[in-house]
Amino acid sequence: MHRVRRAEVFPPGGPPAVAERYELRDGAALHSHDFIELAVVTGGTATHVSAAGERELDRGSVAMLRPGDWHGYRDCRRLVVHNLYVGPEVFQRELAWLRADPRLGRILHDAGRSGHPLRLDPTTLRIVETGLTAITGRPRPEPPHAVLVGMLLCLLGGTAASLPADPPGRTHPAVTAAARLLEDDVQRAWSLTELAAAVTTSPAHLARLFTAQLGVPPMTYLGRLRAERAAALLIETELPVAAVGRLVGWNDPNYASRRFRHFFDFSPAAYRARFGRS
Repeated sequence: MHRVRRAEVFPPGGPPAVAERYELRDGAALHSHDFIELAVVTGGTATHVSAAGERELDRGSVAMLRPGDWHGYRDCRRLVVHNLYVGPEVFQRELAWLRADPRLGRILHDAGRSGHPLRLDPTTLRIVETGLTAITGRPRPEPPHAVLVGMLLCLLGGTAASLPADPPGRTHPAVTAAARLLEDDVQRAWSLTELAAAVTTSPAHLARLFTAQLGVPPMTYLGRLRAERAAALLIETELPVAAVGRLVGWNDPNYASRRFRHFFDFSPAAYRARFGRS
């Protein structure tokens, strides 16, 4: 459970989606990675440790980690976990339409950090467990990409049902467009005024819509994207920390360190020392 780089997880030239199964009795040390991980507990119990705090896990619990998030398990008691690893680009290409669904969009962007534990109901859990067991129990190579995407959609849909009800309707097009602009160019010195003009709305209106539908204001969302990209560069490369900051739009090293620590509880240098290639 300590493979943190994409090259160690996703097959060369293949789609960025992989499923694996683990049985843990002694726990798993803190680790990080630069892709999305969905961990479904199908047996046993444990304590999940992450920057968001500690959470007790049992059958049906789901943990979602976005790129750069670190986590681990302790006090494992016959813990069985099915992991689904997905490159974030999948949600920017094939599954970009998920942004329009308020609950699914919130899960993808919030990853359970808002304080609402993610779970699967018993019926959906049986479906997901059966599918992931069939996938992970077969010899390599990985199953067709469509099979993994189908399991991903089932897992996300079931997890979304565990969240509090959202107002009916779809995510506002201005929010979707603004999020896409930020994702496509994190290095740019965006301002709320410039972003709002690009999606033809007012700054105050965009800020209200964005916060209501994705849980954070646009500039906080940009900060998270920059931290995620920086974490990937810290893991995957040996670039100087200051250069990593510049590549994601943080030109002041001191500011970059403060913002990175805000999201991941480690300075960039400490994060690389703990989770990097060495």
